[in-house]
Amino acid sequence: IVPSGQTLHASGHVIQFKHFSGTSQTNVNSNGNYFTIHTDSTFSITPKFSTSLIVIRHYAGGLVQNCANAYLRVQRNGSTILENDRHGYQDLSSNWTPINWSFQFVDTPNSTSALTYTIQIRKDSGYIRANDYSGNANTYVVTLEEIAG
Repeated sequence: IVPSGQTLHASGHVIQFKHFSGTSQTNVNSNGNYFTIHTDSTFSITPKFSTSLIVIRHYAGGLVQNCANAYLRVQRNGSTILENDRHGYQDLSSNWTPINWSFQFVDTPNSTSALTYTIQIRKDSGYIRANDYSGNANTYVVTLEEIAG
């Protein structure tokens, strides 16, 4: 039993869980630049312990066309902590192909200060979209989970 006002801090246990969802869509119009997706929310968590792990999960669909490289990047407070080059690829100029922008990442921030995570995508050529299919409002989901280290 945990006394009132205290937090269970046993390795591997969930300390806090944050859930975000929305319908913002991103259509990347220029090559070589990262674009922040899901601008309708800020994904933040303040760890209770500096030894905690932060599990980041992101689920969103999208489309890609004639894109040699589709990149995915995650930043914590403006610094890159994950970058996948060729997260997606498609070299057909006449067909759109679904792309899964989903990922899971375990961050070790060693901090008890507020952490804000930003999810970004980039292309070298062609077209990419996030959370969009023919203009329908799709729903993305982001979860942040503090796990005792």
